[in-house]
Amino acid sequence: MKRWMGAVCGAALAGAVQAQTSVTLYGVADVNVEYSTHHAVGNGGSGSRFAEQSGGLAGSRFGLRGTEDLGGGWRSVFALESAIAMDTGTLQQGGRLWGRQAFVGLGTPYGQITMGRQYTSLFDVNASFSPTAYATQYEPVVFMLGTSLREDNMIKYTGNFGPATFETHWAFGEQPGSMAGSSAWGAGAVYRFGRGGVSLAYDQVDGVRTAATYPKAQKVGVSGRYAFDIPGGPLIVFAGYRFGKNDNTAARTVALDNFWWLGAVYRRGQASFTLAYYYDDLRKYRPTASASANPDNPQQWLFVIDYDLSKRTDIYLSTAFARNTALNFDTYNGPAASYVKAEGKSTQFGAALGIRHRF
Repeated sequence: MKRWMGAVCGAALAGAVQAQTSVTLYGVADVNVEYSTHHAVGNGGSGSRFAEQSGGLAGSRFGLRGTEDLGGGWRSVFALESAIAMDTGTLQQGGRLWGRQAFVGLGTPYGQITMGRQYTSLFDVNASFSPTAYATQYEPVVFMLGTSLREDNMIKYTGNFGPATFETHWAFGEQPGSMAGSSAWGAGAVYRFGRGGVSLAYDQVDGVRTAATYPKAQKVGVSGRYAFDIPGGPLIVFAGYRFGKNDNTAARTVALDNFWWLGAVYRRGQASFTLAYYYDDLRKYRPTASASANPDNPQQWLFVIDYDLSKRTDIYLSTAFARNTALNFDTYNGPAASYVKAEGKSTQFGAALGIRHRF
């Protein structure tokens, strides 16, 4: 009898402990067929392209995230997330297994601290103020936030205080003899009120220290959103501004600019319609390490129709038209560019029809 009772109590205790621990497998599978114009071709000319692309409305990925209740309002957390190219089945992020995110940390009554490869504060704070929620295909996310929107060796703090959220991070440069060299840091805050919200964020990436100085890439962003009730469904409007300054003297560097965006999302039944406009006041650009220029200001229009087939699956049509730049402002995104506009062409157009499944 005692053995039977002990077994029952042990099983109950194990079930209770297991109930306090949660591990979730999740992901997104997103692929589309795209038509785009005015690509640079090998003979110096211009040509259109048909292609199958991974990640239209969202980057294709899979991951694991989990929590364990430690009691007293404390918990442990972790996340491992991998980027997948659905068209080829290969890893993205330079072939890293957990290239999107890889962190572990503690949640406390006073906020959460995490360590590992993570998104910057500027990325996190602006996520709710992006018209497309950072659609990978036609929203110029890399130009908006910089190629350093994820950082290795990061420690991050996030705190929620009623209607406000505050976040700050530091990424260790790990350069001998210099704490600041090759490091990165930033902070941001979001304040929510009624049907709207505003955000403010700062991001800085420091280069390798040489002699007594090191180049800095700095960004400051402010944005807002508000939801209106109109016939048929809600209408959410977005607006944002990002100032950028980069001391790096490498070729194809945007040294000084003012980036703006406006957008709206209208939801009606199972369909949503997104319209957005992006404009950059490009004040100073370095086409080479020793030269500077002030080219025509790039701009892009975006229009997306998204239709829900179920809670997890949707189909979409995404279109974009860029002027004075390749799509996604890729003319100025350096190694991160996916589109290369042909010489002598001032515009580029793209349209993609795709399907997305979330699990």
